[in-house]
Amino acid sequence: MLFGNKLIVNYPLSIINYILVIMNKYLILIIGFACILPFTSCEQSKKTLEMEFSSSEKLAIYTWALNDIAPELPADWSAYNYLVLEMKASSPQRFSIGPVTAEGLLPKNIQPFPGAWIRFTIPLDYFREPPASAMDMAATYNKRRKLGQINIHTPQVGPLTGIDSLTFYMYNPVNSPTLEIRSISLAMEDPGEALLQEGYLVDAFGQWATKDWLGKVKSIEELQAAWQAEDAHLDTPLLQDVSQYGGYKSGLQQKATGFFRVEKVDDRWWFIDPEGYQFLSVGADCINASVRTTTEGREFIFDGLKGSDGYADYYYWNIQKRYGEGQEQNWINTAIKRMHHWGLNTIANWSSREIIASDRIPFVLTLPGLKLHEGIMGLPDVYDPQYAEDIDQSIGEMADRYKDNPWLLGYFVGNEQPWPGQENLLCDRILALDDKAPVKQALRAYVEKNGDTPRNRELFILETFDRFLELVNTTLKKHDPNHLNLGMRFGGHTTDELLAITGKHFDVFSFNCYEMQPSVSFMKRIDEQTGLPIIVGEYHFGVPDRGMAAGIVQVADYEERGKAYRFYNEQGYSHPSLIGAHWFQWIDQANTGRMDGENYNIGLLDITDRPYPEMLKAMQETHKRLLDIHKGELTPYDVKPKELNN
Repeated sequence: MLFGNKLIVNYPLSIINYILVIMNKYLILIIGFACILPFTSCEQSKKTLEMEFSSSEKLAIYTWALNDIAPELPADWSAYNYLVLEMKASSPQRFSIGPVTAEGLLPKNIQPFPGAWIRFTIPLDYFREPPASAMDMAATYNKRRKLGQINIHTPQVGPLTGIDSLTFYMYNPVNSPTLEIRSISLAMEDPGEALLQEGYLVDAFGQWATKDWLGKVKSIEELQAAWQAEDAHLDTPLLQDVSQYGGYKSGLQQKATGFFRVEKVDDRWWFIDPEGYQFLSVGADCINASVRTTTEGREFIFDGLKGSDGYADYYYWNIQKRYGEGQEQNWINTAIKRMHHWGLNTIANWSSREIIASDRIPFVLTLPGLKLHEGIMGLPDVYDPQYAEDIDQSIGEMADRYKDNPWLLGYFVGNEQPWPGQENLLCDRILALDDKAPVKQALRAYVEKNGDTPRNRELFILETFDRFLELVNTTLKKHDPNHLNLGMRFGGHTTDELLAITGKHFDVFSFNCYEMQPSVSFMKRIDEQTGLPIIVGEYHFGVPDRGMAAGIVQVADYEERGKAYRFYNEQGYSHPSLIGAHWFQWIDQANTGRMDGENYNIGLLDITDRPYPEMLKAMQETHKRLLDIHKGELTPYDVKPKELNN
């Protein structure tokens, strides 16, 4: 439906497909100009655009005719390399922008730093061609900019010709955010991103400087008081009747082997802890004493920078204020007390080796040296004879350190490889390698024997992946027969064929599931094809607030985030095969972005080392119930949070 200058959408189609349907139907929708103001700069576009993405709409869209907002811009952008915008966003919630070309809309997801006028540049190659796949999905699609981030996961790409308009849209706006654009131009060379007003974007505590909120720290005395108040309650564990490893003593005790294993009891899967008690892995990723962000070329946006070594680490600087210099052990002690007090029992992926080494909380690891980053789209060249020797050494070295450690649940093999579903593209990129590459020689031999068809290419990739998993698992079990192979942490719902392959090589099937609850239909297929227990390696819910984006699954506010945590976990653990779920992540990401630009408001703790009270309450309520929920003796929490995925 069209109301005034916006589209209101309530159809169950994907965002992009729906927009394309609308634009094909109406050709080009020229938005009304009631909100166009005189342009204040002197060179590029002659208008200032003001857009409000109303929270009453599921999908708010603006399409502006190029002749009206930037008549000097050509219809053919082939000779240019950058789209340059001077803009001010009121919210960190990402929006999408795309030129409407002769072939249709080509959108990409943009998340500029909010609350200030900035110059933001977008490489036009992101619209022209698909990304070069890296070792995982985040590395493939996330593109850091100095003053924001671009995510290029949307598949639409093509030649930048026949452009007559620009489209902006936002899905499920929170608090009716606004976007102002006062200049639109094209450039051959990157003019650089810039803060176009006075002041900092990040304050001396690492908080977003251009926004205030209830509880924002204004002084070190206020922060110290909050830390002392938390310390007074941390000595009491949430769960009392558990083993030293966190297994449920009230459950049916099984055979103790001295290490974690998996077993099906009364048609329900469980971890069994080293003492023989039933155990569910409830954890958090990235439990670290550091939240780094790069400062190079953008030092001007940070207050309170220390040194000039190219990064800021406000979280670490804040815990130095809490504990003093060189007091990392105090941070570890507090982190472990928090986990016990909150009901968490697993140090999940990418966490501090120092806290792992304390041997006080069960932990997981990822196998090193598998060369996933060197492979094409995350698939290493297992046909290279040197590969088996190299991983034998790397896995052997890790096993020497951990094979006798009873606190280790097991090892993940990898994370979110981008190739599943793109096997033919993967083959194209293999064939572009040097002729001496063993994997290229193997692919050529395969298609010469079987025929070069899309199906045969897919089969070659599946056989290659099978070979990879078998080699890794055989090597792992040779060096460390005591611990579990926890699987691949797939980033999507894979095919039955691929699932069947994994069932031969894993002890546990793992996948990352950014949805409102662990996918019941996918877990059913995992059951059918693998027969394995299941771990969710990553999930989260976020709020677009405090200068940070909401993450992958968005909710409206912090109360809704607590509801989402309860719903996800209680619905998930009610499934007979789900025995673990790990929240991503322990601390908010830096509001100015990690190495790939992600700056998600998804932490259990904020940058000042304070827990979010709504999350703490929800976690404690749910963690007390998980044993009975997984046994099927308690009805899971069923209040579904508001559907605000972005």
